[in-house]
Amino acid sequence: MPDTQHIPDAPPQSASETGGFPPAYPIRPLKAWREFMGLVRNREDTRHVFGFFEAVNGRSYEQFYTRFAASEYGQSIIADPKQIGRILLDRETLESHGPGTFAAAYLHYLDTENLQPEGVYEANWDQAPERMRKLRDEWPNLYAMTYMMNLTHDLYHVLTGYGRDPLGEALLLLFSGIQTGGRGPIWLGRMAGLRIRQEIPSWPVGRMMAEAKKLAKEAAHFPTTDLTALLPLPLDAARAQLSIGTPTLYKEIIATWDGDMPVAVKG
Repeated sequence: MPDTQHIPDAPPQSASETGGFPPAYPIRPLKAWREFMGLVRNREDTRHVFGFFEAVNGRSYEQFYTRFAASEYGQSIIADPKQIGRILLDRETLESHGPGTFAAAYLHYLDTENLQPEGVYEANWDQAPERMRKLRDEWPNLYAMTYMMNLTHDLYHVLTGYGRDPLGEALLLLFSGIQTGGRGPIWLGRMAGLRIRQEIPSWPVGRMMAEAKKLAKEAAHFPTTDLTALLPLPLDAARAQLSIGTPTLYKEIIATWDGDMPVAVKG
């Protein structure tokens, strides 16, 4: 289980962090394949997602971290890493925003999917506790960003309209990867898409992937935007403020498909 109580209130820049990004894990294609097949066998076990990312990310996140740390929102997260948790774990305040709001949609999503706000973060710790502990202790600013990204994953689902079905997860992985430049989510999203196309050849997976990539490029940059500030807004207003287009092809497929869903993976 994660040491959530040990998230620093305001982490000082450590000696390691002053020196730059943590040493990158080598690219390990066989490990990536094993993790992907683990997800195919059990797509609810999100530990395989982080195992896959670890096997392929390399140094692909460095530029993204630099952009995050230089942004106004990134600096606020680094100064107060717990803020995202305080907001998303405060159900009473979220409920007070009322029906039709982004907050109400987020709570409905959590409840219908039987999720907790820190679920992705806990899975990250479960998969690699030593790596997460080292990240927390030696690169606290990067750890603060990781915590924020883990907790906002479910906000991405609500804002983009991509569901937790295998197709929605694959498309959201690609959307997230395009926005961050992370090799892990881009590769995993594409591999999941190929698997889905193999299972259901009639689905226009390639065009849906192209649509997700286009939406990601045209939308505001989610990781450097305070998404929680939009929670009191009507959901459509929050989406409009972020310039998020509608994933039309995905919604058409999900609305009209009456067959079995593909196995594929979850993000």
